[in-house]
Amino acid sequence: MHDDDRGDYHPTLTIGQRWLWDCYEQDILSVMELADGDPVDVIHLGDVIQGLRFIDGLNISRFADQTAITTANGAPWWCWENLNSVTVVSGTAVHEGGEGSAAELVATLWRAASIQHGLLSVDGVLIDVAHHGPAAGIREWTRGNVARLYLLDRMMTDDPPARVYLRAHRHEPVWVTQHRGDVTADLLVTPAYQLPSAYVRQVAQSPSAAVCGMIALVIQDGELAGVHRFTHRVDLRKRVTL
Repeated sequence: MHDDDRGDYHPTLTIGQRWLWDCYEQDILSVMELADGDPVDVIHLGDVIQGLRFIDGLNISRFADQTAITTANGAPWWCWENLNSVTVVSGTAVHEGGEGSAAELVATLWRAASIQHGLLSVDGVLIDVAHHGPAAGIREWTRGNVARLYLLDRMMTDDPPARVYLRAHRHEPVWVTQHRGDVTADLLVTPAYQLPSAYVRQVAQSPSAAVCGMIALVIQDGELAGVHRFTHRVDLRKRVTL
């Protein structure tokens, strides 16, 4: 980025952003070590940018600057020769400028595919990808109940049902498996590389911790051969001794 009045612009990462970036780079390395040279298909489940409505905690608020930063965020993937494809899924309208605008723009800059809701086939394994999905649940002892019902509904109504359903949006990881007759399906909700804003803390009723990370699916010989979750957890509470 460049500003005619100030010269080159180099924003400084906050402590939280630096932690997130370190986790992100570590997770990419873990995925590539797992792949061991095999082709890797990357799916970004959205949102690609934060947008202009909830900007507390950000040191950059301009839509153009956020888009430029997101474009640069893809750089750690590009140096790997076994990167096979990148797909960007449209996220929430309030974040991405409406109608998937930011997702489509970033996908173009990344030379990636852009979709709103997709049914991808990887070596014959069907993967249903979309941004919005079920919540983890508001109580620890009910965690996954809503996700299991959501997945069962998809298995009963989709023709054909996918082997794996990937969702995001909720900022909290969920993994459930359902069996219906001879059909098995997994639903995975990925966390976000984002720490809670004031709005998220309000909606989530003051969470004690935040989780970031990504998921790697191993597809081998036309089957789902493994699910690997690379996640990191940080306590959000400030310790004070009185």
